[in-house]
Amino acid sequence: MYKWKRVGKIAQILSKYGFSELISRSNIDSIVPDSVLHWSTHTERIFEKDFNVRVRLAIEELGPTFIKLGQLLSNREDIIPSELRMELAKLQDDVPAEKIDVVARLRAHFDIDADEHFDFIDSIPLAAASIGQVYKAKLKSGKEVVLKIKRSNIQDTISADLAFIKDLTKFLEQKYEVIHKMNLYQIILSFESSIMKELSFVNELNNIERFRTNFKGNEAIYIPVIFRKYSDDEILCMEYIDGVKINDIEGLASIGVNPHAIVQNGLDLYLEQVLEHGFFHADPHPGNLFVNKMGQVVFIDFGAMGFMIPQDRSVIESMVINFLMKDARDLIRNIKKLAVVHHIEDERRLERDAYEIFELLEQNSLANLSVSSMMRMVNNILQRNHILMPDFVYILLRGVILLEGVGHQLNADLNIPKSISPFADKIAKEKISPHNIKKQILEKAKFVKGIMGDVPEDLSYLLDKVKHDKILLNHHIKEFDSFQIILHRLGNKVILAILAMTFGIGSSIMAHGKVGYLLWGIPIFSWIGFTMSFLLTTALLLQLFRSR
Repeated sequence: MYKWKRVGKIAQILSKYGFSELISRSNIDSIVPDSVLHWSTHTERIFEKDFNVRVRLAIEELGPTFIKLGQLLSNREDIIPSELRMELAKLQDDVPAEKIDVVARLRAHFDIDADEHFDFIDSIPLAAASIGQVYKAKLKSGKEVVLKIKRSNIQDTISADLAFIKDLTKFLEQKYEVIHKMNLYQIILSFESSIMKELSFVNELNNIERFRTNFKGNEAIYIPVIFRKYSDDEILCMEYIDGVKINDIEGLASIGVNPHAIVQNGLDLYLEQVLEHGFFHADPHPGNLFVNKMGQVVFIDFGAMGFMIPQDRSVIESMVINFLMKDARDLIRNIKKLAVVHHIEDERRLERDAYEIFELLEQNSLANLSVSSMMRMVNNILQRNHILMPDFVYILLRGVILLEGVGHQLNADLNIPKSISPFADKIAKEKISPHNIKKQILEKAKFVKGIMGDVPEDLSYLLDKVKHDKILLNHHIKEFDSFQIILHRLGNKVILAILAMTFGIGSSIMAHGKVGYLLWGIPIFSWIGFTMSFLLTTALLLQLFRSR
C-alpha cells in the first residue's frame, strides 16, 4: 500500500515541476501581466529559477533515494551537462534537515537517560545527508563525539522509490536502444545494492572496523573510534574529528601541512585500498576526507564501500601493469576475464583505442589531463563493445574522478602513472615470486583436477539424454517481433493483390459472356467487380507508397 502512495507522490512532484517547465519555456511571461506572475511565490519560482535549479529542487522534494541518485549523476560528465552537474553537486552538502528528537531516539533504542551519559547534545545537526543527520555531542568522559541518526521511515521510502526507478528503467530499456546499450538497468541494480548497504549503520560500523584493521600501523591515516555502546542499526556514535577538509588550502596551511604531501598520501592510501586490500572507500569527495593536526588523512562516512574478491583484485592488478607496460592485447584479455557481459565486435579497433589512452596517460601531467575526460573515453569504449563490468569497477571509477578534483586543487603537477608505478613494481614482484608461482600452479592443478573429475559424469549424463530422446534445442530469432510485423504486412499486401486480380479477371469473364442485366452493354456484376478491383488496387498502391 505504501508503495502505491509513494508512486503517487512521485508522479505528483514530477508533474508539478514538469508542468512548470512547460510554462517557463512557452514565453507566456512576455504577455502575462506582472501582477499575475507575482501572484504567489510558486509562480515567481517558475519564471525566476533556472531550469537546472528546478531539477535540483524536484530531486530534493522527491527525497533520499533520488538525492543519492543525483549525487551519483553529479559525477557522470559523460552523460550529464556541466551546468546540471554543478547544480546536482549541491545535493552533497545542501540537503534539507529533518527535525529529530535525538534524546528521545537514544532513550527508545538504548533505554538510557541521555543526561546521564552525555554532557550535551546539539539540537541542530552538523550535517544533513540523504539517509541520516549528524549531531555533535560530548560524553561524560569528556570525549567529543558525533551521533549519526537515521531519518524517519527511510527504509520504506527507499524501497518504494527503488521499485519505481527499476520499473521505469526496464520500460526505457525496452523502448530505446541507446538506453539498453548503456546497461542502465545494471547501473540501477548496482545503485540499489549500494544504497541498501548504506541504510544499515551496523554494516557501516563493521566497515570502519575492517578499514581500521587493514591500515593497522600506518601512520599516514587515522580512522575514527567507534562507541558500540551507543550504536545500532539506526544510530551510530563515533569520535568527532577536529580537522580541515582535504581541499581547504588555507586550512592546510594553518596547521602546517604541505598540500603536495597530502595529495600524494591521499592517492597512495586509495591505491593501497584498491590494489592491496580489495576494500575501498566508495565516496571520497572532500566532504568525506579530512586532515587532522597531525597531518594524517582521515576518511569518514563508511556506508558505501567497494569490495573485490581475490580473483577480481588479481585481474585489476594485471590491468594496472598492462597500462604501464602499454600491453593492449593482454589488457583486452583481462577486460574479457573481468567483464560480466561483453561483445567486442572489432578487437583491432579496441586495441587502437587502448593505445590512445596509453599515450594520453604518458604525455600529460594532471594539470593537462582530465581524468573525467579519460573516463568518458573508457566509458564510450565499454558501451560501444557492450562491455558490462562488475559493480565495484563503477564505484572505483567514481572514486578516481572524485580524487581527481582534489588533485587539481592541491597539486596540478602530479603525474598519476608515475604515482602508480611503485605499486605496479610491487605487484609485478609479487606475481613473479616463487610463492605466487607455486600458488598459481596449485590453483591450475585443482581446476584441471575438477574438470577431469566432472567430464565422465557430464558425458554419461549427455549420452543418457540422447539415448532417451530428451535432447531439446532452443533457438531465438533476433528481433522476432519486428519480423512478425513485416510478415503480417507482407501477407496483407499479397491478399489485396490476389483479391484485386480475382475481381478483375472474374469481371472480365462475365463481361465477355454478357450474363445478367446490362449497363452500357456490360453486366452490372462486372461493373461491381471492376469497381472492387480498382479500389483494392488503389489501396495496395497506397500501402506500397507509404512503406517506401
